Amino acid sequence: MNTTLPPARDLPPHRHHEIRARLEREVAGGRRSIRFAPLITAGVAVAAAIALVTVVVAPWQQPGGVGPAASGSAVHPTTVRLPPPSPAEKPVIPNLSPERIAQIEEGCPKSAGVPGKAVLHQYLTDAAGTFGLLYTGDTALGCTIDIPTMPYNAGFSSGFDVEWLPGEASVDHVGAKPGGDVDKAEYAGLAGYDMAYGRVSAKVAKVTYTLHGQTAEATVANGTFVARIIHPSNWEIPDNFEAGEIQAYDAQGNLISSAADRYGPCYVRPGDYKIVVGDKTSDPKTCWPAVSWRNK
Repeated sequence: MNTTLPPARDLPPHRHHEIRARLEREVAGGRRSIRFAPLITAGVAVAAAIALVTVVVAPWQQPGGVGPAASGSAVHPTTVRLPPPSPAEKPVIPNLSPERIAQIEEGCPKSAGVPGKAVLHQYLTDAAGTFGLLYTGDTALGCTIDIPTMPYNAGFSSGFDVEWLPGEASVDHVGAKPGGDVDKAEYAGLAGYDMAYGRVSAKVAKVTYTLHGQTAEATVANGTFVARIIHPSNWEIPDNFEAGEIQAYDAQGNLISSAADRYGPCYVRPGDYKIVVGDKTSDPKTCWPAVSWRNK
């Protein structure tokens, strides 16, 4: 299948639904495939004409993690009073004034038509330009910033609870953008890239992204990671686009999460056993325990 998108628009909504349905069938059949966490449901706003390949993503399994409840285990309680979540730490963005942060937190979700309060978690600049990663309560926004004709241009992944992780890490987006010389005129000279971003727990100290023999180490900050594999400004997205391999390590260098691993079909919130990631029709007793991102 040719997954290269026209340079003037994102995938149409019906294609996202078709991709999601195919991946859900693969999960049900127990097939091994490239999978990460929540669904990518939308892309760049109509006025924001970035050529972007996106991949629908589903959960990681933590190697050596706690598995589903054993057969015959105690019946789950029907009513459980959960303690209030611990306060989330305010992200620290070096070298940005509060005023500039507020502008980005307003401009990026507005460009994508995403409602709700967005919080900036990462801000970085490389050969591909300036990028911001923001989260609302149910959406991840990847935002290209400071292009002269388009100060904010965000794509997004939506429809999931950002407070919970499927293990120690969640890949919320995998995609690619062609080099500026073969994209739009306003991007001339900018590098192309393959990119992945998502959320991590406090146990994660390092994340790597490997694709077609190239490996990039992600920037890990504020409970998130962003990894970009940089390509020349004349690079085009190949027809055989792949998601690649994403691995997370602890401070001692131990591999604690990998997108290549097998994983549980669903993850439950500790305490009330509500399914917060994965197939909501699953038996909660067969699910894996979710990890709170608030305690990142």
